[in-house]
Formats: sequence, structure tokens, C-alpha cells
Amino acid sequence: MKTFPRYTAAVIVALGLAGAVGAARANPMMDPGRMAAMCGDMDARMAGRMAFAEAKLGLSDAQKAGFKTLAETMKAAGEPMRKACADQTAQAAATTLPARMEGMQKMMTARTEAMAKVLPAMTRFYNTLTPDQQKVADSMMMGGHHGGGMGGGRGPMMGH
Repeated sequence: MKTFPRYTAAVIVALGLAGAVGAARANPMMDPGRMAAMCGDMDARMAGRMAFAEAKLGLSDAQKAGFKTLAETMKAAGEPMRKACADQTAQAAATTLPARMEGMQKMMTARTEAMAKVLPAMTRFYNTLTPDQQKVADSMMMGGHHGGGMGGGRGPMMGH
């Protein structure tokens, strides 16, 4: 089995949805202030990760245009995640198990929908990378699990 689809999915999560993923993985009992801070930083985290990826990959001018398209797609696809995160922040004080599970389900649904929108754009962009750039992109995905990436956080390039 080829590893390309696995890496593509990992790149999607790490580059564009990292902040939202962290919110989705957050402890359901997290206090409202911490949840609000995490959700509020989502756009800044995405921008930081995208800037890091662009610099690390050493993109050509032609690739930068594709990268910009990818970033725009990711931002648009992340809107439902931002809404789900805001909703979950508002419900963070909910103490019942069903209420917490409902919030987690909404976040997972938003995450799945975002992945479905971003995957084609990510695949197109990834296919424009040279084999060396693809290796760099693939290695950026190992953070938190295999010693690479941006930090030792939870999952690919989470750093938090």
C-alpha cells in the first residue's frame, strides 16, 4: 500500500487545522477560559504553521501560487471548525456527559467536513512539490510521535 494518502491526510491536519485539532482533542472538562484561548488562537496558529511550512519547503514562485490557493481553501474549510469550537467554548461549562459528548461529536463532524474539502487542494499542491520537498513535508508530520516536527505536542506539529 502506498503511503502517500496517509501523508496527505497528515499534512492537511498539521498545516491547516492544527489549532482546531487541539481543541477537538482538548479535555472535555477543560475550563471555559482555556477553551476560549485555544479557539481564539486558531487563525494565528494556522498562519504560523503555514508560514513555517512555506519557509521550510523552500517553494518556487510557481509553487507559492499553489500554496496560496491551498491556504485559502484551508481557511474557508476551517470555518465550520471555528464555529464548532466557539459553540464548544460556550458549552464548556456543561457538566453532563451527554452535553460534552454532543460537543465532541460536533467538532468531529466539522473536522471530517473540513478534511473532505481540503484533501483535493492538498493533493494538488503536494503533487507540485519536488521529491525532496515531499520528503520535507512528510518529515514535518512526525512531530510528537517520531521526534520531528515543530514540537513535542499531541500529534503532528501540534507543539501545544
